[in-house]
Amino acid sequence: MKTIAVDIDDVMASSTDQLRQEVNKVVGKNLTKEDYSVPGEYWGYYERVWEAHGLKDKVSFESLNTDMAKDQSHMPLLPGAAFALSELSKQYKLVIITSRDSAWENATKKWIIGHFGDLFSDVLFTLHRKDPNYKTKGELCKEHGASWVIDDNVEHCASATNVGVTAMLFGEYGWHHNAPKDQIKCKDWPAVLEYFNGIKV
Repeated sequence: MKTIAVDIDDVMASSTDQLRQEVNKVVGKNLTKEDYSVPGEYWGYYERVWEAHGLKDKVSFESLNTDMAKDQSHMPLLPGAAFALSELSKQYKLVIITSRDSAWENATKKWIIGHFGDLFSDVLFTLHRKDPNYKTKGELCKEHGASWVIDDNVEHCASATNVGVTAMLFGEYGWHHNAPKDQIKCKDWPAVLEYFNGIKV
């Protein structure tokens, strides 16, 4: 049985939109989905959105991260994720590879079990990019025998492609503005299923 590695944020979880709503509550603003869809680099994307709307000193990742390390029950799934992953699990082994803060590990695993039970055989954390034990998603895919990775980050997809793992760039996000034209793109979970339905296992 071949393995598919899956990212969490903005792939399974509706992370950016949930963040948008949380920030709106904190600062009393009404930023829209379009405000979080402007073209820009992945790293520092939210901070630039906040700065563009005069929120630079009114919201910080530090407080948001503290909340996420404690509880993630408020984080919804993206439409179609539960059904698609359940279908894929019938023919593929599924693992999660995330670059989330390792301080979120317990809350993250609780969130995964709450939504998916034992659908995933493993949950792997890349660690922070400055951590001496950091591994790229491509390296982790290779180590754990993943043939595909589904991720919203162009850089993570490239790290997989570089080691011979097929990468699928998920979603339609502002940080996809520099995505290679030859990268496989799936805008949503029905598109992911359509892709895998066309593969002979």
